[in-house]
Amino acid sequence: MNKVLTGLSVWTMFLFLMGMLFPIQTTNGASSVGMVLQSYTIYGFFSLTPIVFYGSVVSFVSDWLAKRINKYFHLYSFLFHVTAASLVYIVTKNIDVTIMAVLAAIMFFLADRCFFLLSKAPSVMTAHTLKNLPIVLGFVGVTAMVLGSATG
Repeated sequence: MNKVLTGLSVWTMFLFLMGMLFPIQTTNGASSVGMVLQSYTIYGFFSLTPIVFYGSVVSFVSDWLAKRINKYFHLYSFLFHVTAASLVYIVTKNIDVTIMAVLAAIMFFLADRCFFLLSKAPSVMTAHTLKNLPIVLGFVGVTAMVLGSATG
């Protein structure tokens, strides 16, 4: 599976997870649903580039380094993913952003492994679904952002 497409899938999952767990109040008197929808827009705009591009590069490098070690591939890849996400603190000096980056890195690792296992399935339908799932998830994420920006 392409790392950029995995990143797009993770971005959408991250968008929904953060919007539901940590809604941001942007206007006074907004309902709970309104706050969640507006949070989708905010989290979506600020997390798209870091998750899709930085996350894809980090995942590629993590897997490459773990393959070079050649022992405990998944463990080392996971540790490299989390370590690279922890480096966000050096740039931002913000523990909340670092925690969100680590959460996104863990989600990226799990999604990458899940897509890898699905790609090994012998079913033709599974292969077709696997190729289209990240695009559909990306469309769902953008649609959620549009709905969130319209409620305000």
